Amino acid sequence: MNDVAIDFSKVHQIQVFGITIMEPSTVISSLMMTVICLYAFFHLNRLGRAHRMYKQIQYFFFFMAIATAIGGVLGHGFLYLTGQRGKIPGWFASMIAVALFERAAIWHIKPLLHKRGGLLLGWLNYVELATFFILTFVTLNFIVVEIHAFYGLFLMLTLIEVYVYRKRKDPGSVNIFIATLWGAIAAGLHALKFSFGPWFNYNDISHIAMATSIWYYYKGARNMIYYGDELIVPEKVAAEDRD
Repeated sequence: MNDVAIDFSKVHQIQVFGITIMEPSTVISSLMMTVICLYAFFHLNRLGRAHRMYKQIQYFFFFMAIATAIGGVLGHGFLYLTGQRGKIPGWFASMIAVALFERAAIWHIKPLLHKRGGLLLGWLNYVELATFFILTFVTLNFIVVEIHAFYGLFLMLTLIEVYVYRKRKDPGSVNIFIATLWGAIAAGLHALKFSFGPWFNYNDISHIAMATSIWYYYKGARNMIYYGDELIVPEKVAAEDRD
C-alpha cells in the first residue's frame, strides 16, 4: 500500500491536558455530523418500521455515524499517531453506509421494475462495494471514497428516486433530491478548498453542508413509501417529532 508523507508541523493543532489534537475544528465539525446521524438512527428506530427498506436506511445513519466519528478523531485529530491507515476504518464505514442507502433505494424501486431488474441492481450493489473496498485499501486515496459516494448517492440513489418520483410522486424522494443538492455543494466546496483560514477551512465548511445533506436524507427516510405487496405509508408523527 502507498502511504502519504504528511508534514504535521504545518497542520494546526492544540494541546489538551498534554495531548496533541490536530485540526480541532475539523474534529468538531465531524462530530457534529456524528450527532445528527445518531439522532436520525434513534428517531427512525422509534418509528418501528420493520420492512428492510426502512431498516437499511436506518443503518445508513448508524454506519455514517461511525464513519464521521472515526474520520474526525483518528483521521484528523490523531492522524499523527495513525497515519493514513487510521482513515481506512472510517472510509470503509462510509462506503458501507452509502451501499446500504443504495440497497434501500433498490427496495424502493423494486416493485416498479421487472424481477430481473431488481436482482441486477442488487448484485451490482455487492460488486460495487467489493470493488471500491479493494481500490481504497490498495491506493489509500480519499478520492476513491469520494468517487464511490458520487456513484452511490449522486448517480444510483438519485436516478432511482427520480424514477420513483415520476411514477409515484413519492414525498420522500423530494427530500432526497434536496439532500443530493447539499451533498453536491459540500463536494464542490471541498474540491475548491474554499476556506476562511486554518481554523475554519474547507473541511469544516463542507462538513456543514454535508450535515445539512444528512438531515434531508433523514427527512426523506421518514417520508418514503414502500410500494410492495403491502403498501406502507409512513404514519403522521407527533408534533414534536415533525421536521
